[in-house]
Amino acid sequence: MRRTISTVEGAFFAALTVILYLGSIYIPVFGLILSFLCPLPVMFLVIRWNLKVGFLAAVVATLIILAFAGLYQAIICFVGFSFLGIFMGVLVKRGYGWVEIIGLGALVSLLSKLALVGLTLLLMGKNPILESLNIMEQAFGQAYSMLGNLGEGLGENSVETLMQIVKMTIPAILILAALFDTFLNFILGSWVGKRIGVRFPPFPAFSEWRLPPSMVWMYFLSWLLLFLGGSSFVYQIGLNLQLVTQILFMVQGVAVLNFFLRKIIAQRVVRAIIIIFVVMQPVFSTVLTWLGVFDTWFDFRKLLKKK
Repeated sequence: MRRTISTVEGAFFAALTVILYLGSIYIPVFGLILSFLCPLPVMFLVIRWNLKVGFLAAVVATLIILAFAGLYQAIICFVGFSFLGIFMGVLVKRGYGWVEIIGLGALVSLLSKLALVGLTLLLMGKNPILESLNIMEQAFGQAYSMLGNLGEGLGENSVETLMQIVKMTIPAILILAALFDTFLNFILGSWVGKRIGVRFPPFPAFSEWRLPPSMVWMYFLSWLLLFLGGSSFVYQIGLNLQLVTQILFMVQGVAVLNFFLRKIIAQRVVRAIIIIFVVMQPVFSTVLTWLGVFDTWFDFRKLLKKK
């Protein structure tokens, strides 16, 4: 009986994976949201049953996508999404905490992205990262030409400088993307899990988020590498390290801001509007970053609770 139930659930979740992935390919805009849901079905199969059931469902889903969308899309589904779901499911089933699940999951997500780049080069002879950068550069060029006189203040050199920075920070962008999709899958998995009786490790409220003190030294190290690197490889390391740590500290700064806003504003929508406005302003976002840095040392929220 138990084997029959696992087979039925495996078939259902495999079909769900196919629907989500094909939807992410063919549905514009909304498909991007569906792509983040693709690892969830096999993740729940591994948690509810075991690794074998989850893996077999992922293979079946990959074969169906192979029939409908071709080899390349099938590889993306398995390597880019199903493998992450299987790995995170194993970690949740074995009782790991949320830090280990997100950290190790982000590492697997990053490796899967690099593997996809390698497989794309092998199968199609194209580098998807360079292709994306070329499209981005063309878009910037078209926008600049459409602006005409309005874009003269920007200058072509500004566009070239921006593209050069983007090219140098590709490693940081990949790391942040891996952290984001792993974190999002964990949050969505926790939310769905509560409704279907699957337990995930407890996760702190957003207002309580706090990075370890070692991250502060990594942030200062990035500044040192930028100062000493000039235009060398050391400078590029510092630039990527700074982008990753700066984004993380800005998120912590937002958590601190949200903690204090909760004391004076009850409506979540109003708090969200204020936070979005602050983040979108370059000066304020810089202040948030340094607020996150100093909060790592002084823990402003703990000081307020003591008072």
